[in-house]
Amino acid sequence: MEKTLDRDYVWECDYGVRKPLIPVLEILLEEQDATSLQMINLMVNQNIYNLEFFIVLSYDQPEEGHINRMKELFLNVGVKYRPDINYDELFSEMAYKRFNTATLGTPHMLEMQFNALFDYKERDEVAKIISMRPLGKKVPVFLSHTSRNKPEIEDLIPYLNAANLPIWYDDINIDYGESIVTKVQEGIKESGAVIFWITKEFIKSNWCQIEMDGFLTRLAGRNDILVLAVVHEDVDKNDLPVFLSTRKYLAVSKPDSLEAAAKKLIPTLKKYFKSKGLL
Repeated sequence: MEKTLDRDYVWECDYGVRKPLIPVLEILLEEQDATSLQMINLMVNQNIYNLEFFIVLSYDQPEEGHINRMKELFLNVGVKYRPDINYDELFSEMAYKRFNTATLGTPHMLEMQFNALFDYKERDEVAKIISMRPLGKKVPVFLSHTSRNKPEIEDLIPYLNAANLPIWYDDINIDYGESIVTKVQEGIKESGAVIFWITKEFIKSNWCQIEMDGFLTRLAGRNDILVLAVVHEDVDKNDLPVFLSTRKYLAVSKPDSLEAAAKKLIPTLKKYFKSKGLL
């Protein structure tokens, strides 16, 4: 009888969230014997700069439904199928001390065998002792401006940061290769306040108009954002956006310093953010 080909499956797991995999592996060891599932190999990289955890499964003559059952179990706990990686590639890295490895046998020894492979605690255990809250995730102030006014905006940002106000600024929040439209839409959705830096160039900019329309639509629909405007002296009042006719704005002239503008903006921003529990 001609021997059937083996079928291998490589799964990439999260080193820091691994406990949910223990019952999955127990089920596979109990339900699928070695005539079907011939190998379950755990491969763990303990390098703190590159923590990795892979599970390799090899089937010889799988019984009907075994492979689909295996896939369902792994996908349900959020691990990633990696058909771009094969067992030989992983195994070859052991020559460079990349992985500790263990081949699982029986279910009753599984948990001890599994836990012995890992040097570091899981993420939720570490989080009980050391803060792991993501930084830079507080609700920001969006700065809407033209490219010509970037020097002013970049000088204004440190004053706002010193007042504990996080900033959404396109040059920082949009990486190379990312969709500008998508990221700006995210900024409009996530910001707690917006400052429109209105100059002659701003009035003429279609892009600034799109940003303004986005914020005003949000204001009209949910009224959950503070809208501020700084208007340069060279802007004709007749050219100002219509919504400013009913709002107080900050008028600035060339001799005015950015620090002076910041001193006037910061109290309003902080008062609003505190009222919303954002500071």
